[in-house]
Amino acid sequence: MDSFDIFFPIFVLVLLALAVPFGMMFANWVLSPQTQLKNETKTDAYECGLSNVIGNASERFPIKYYIVAMLFLVFDLEVAFLYPLAVEFMNGGWDLFAILMIFLLVLEVGYLYIVRKGVLNWSKISDRIE
Repeated sequence: MDSFDIFFPIFVLVLLALAVPFGMMFANWVLSPQTQLKNETKTDAYECGLSNVIGNASERFPIKYYIVAMLFLVFDLEVAFLYPLAVEFMNGGWDLFAILMIFLLVLEVGYLYIVRKGVLNWSKISDRIE
């Protein structure tokens, strides 16, 4: 195998990875109206669209936000573990299928536990956890 056949696809990929963002930035610079830069309202700092921010930075958040973030991470990792199983599914046979079913069963038990505890019920979560 020639070294050109090995490095040419990598070179094209790196070239595209550099050309696309710089091309988008150039298109934005060319196509954007310059009047937006002179408008004071457009350049003002804002917090979530609110002109007056209430509270301070050391204010405590309710625990329900952290619980939802943790649930997102758990199910995000589930997808990360399911992807390699899906790629090798046809080569794995029944052993891989059994491992997949055990993995999904453990996740389903955890999901049913959080549903029974009422973690996903937004209106009653503040009464139980905080």
